[in-house]
Amino acid sequence: MVGQVLAVLSTRNKDVISRRFGLKTGKKETLESIGKSYGITRERVRQIEEVSLKQIRGNLNNGMAAKVKPFVSLAENILEQAGGVSREDNLFAKFSGVAKESPANAALVFFLSLDGQLKKFAEIDDLHTFWALSGQHAESFKKSLSVFVNALEKEGAPIAESAVVDFYKKSGASLKDVTPAIIVSYLSISQSIAKNNFGQLGLVNWPDIKPRGVRDKAFLVLKRDGKPKHFREITQLINGSGFDSRRANVQTVHNELIKDKRFVLVGRGLYGLAEWGYKAGTVKDVIADLLRSAGQPMHKKDIVAQVLSHRMVKENTIILNLQDSKTFDKKGNGVYALREA
Repeated sequence: MVGQVLAVLSTRNKDVISRRFGLKTGKKETLESIGKSYGITRERVRQIEEVSLKQIRGNLNNGMAAKVKPFVSLAENILEQAGGVSREDNLFAKFSGVAKESPANAALVFFLSLDGQLKKFAEIDDLHTFWALSGQHAESFKKSLSVFVNALEKEGAPIAESAVVDFYKKSGASLKDVTPAIIVSYLSISQSIAKNNFGQLGLVNWPDIKPRGVRDKAFLVLKRDGKPKHFREITQLINGSGFDSRRANVQTVHNELIKDKRFVLVGRGLYGLAEWGYKAGTVKDVIADLLRSAGQPMHKKDIVAQVLSHRMVKENTIILNLQDSKTFDKKGNGVYALREA
């Protein structure tokens, strides 16, 4: 098919177009690299490309268009099912079964470029390369995505993948009925949104979505587990979660958790999250904070119960700390107060 469309060109011009679109290898070549192989300037290659495409389009008007139309129609159908826009590699996957560059996918881009009806938008900072049914579809998509990203920023926390459709609709991102497939298509184009290893969706700059180091990974696995863990267990969870190829070291994890205020040592080697209500400090510090907050003496059993909600220690350890007469004043009948400085 490609050969028939290129048949109108001279041998050199046919080679230039083939290499520019990657029709033989799937890999597009630059103007400069093609120019070097022919001993001509990149500007001259650009001119050859421009003249050649004009010549091919002229031939399409003379009856060759019927050869190209099935490819354009197939791409249109894929875009319609995706809500009018599709990330390029997703378009490729639907077309040829292969998402990456290939001669078949290069041929599709070539035919769509010749037809000119569908619009390609090159990759920019916050969007992957994508195709749209029209410029209007592209603008509508961009506005919708912007509203969704703003809603995520206000939410400030990842959302479960299963809740994305409802969140999308409530965000006001679209006035039209949208299907899960359309939302997936929209969000896949964004470079600002990603999904973490646990099926949660959020902004890529959130550590819950794209953990940048051991501390973020530890925070994510511990938050997901929902209860304090020994640093050795946390290391195992990190290494078993498939974040990347780098394996966490037990001692490194321990050292990093100590430095991060998001984590609280709640027992011998056991860490919990500060956001769970755990307070930093020793058992004695926790008792002092409790008495200070209460503003009045407390009975030993109440002190023990509350400390155990903040620390995973033995009851005897709490009672032993209460014996510090420099810090605590035993009033009798098992009641203790914070000794005044």
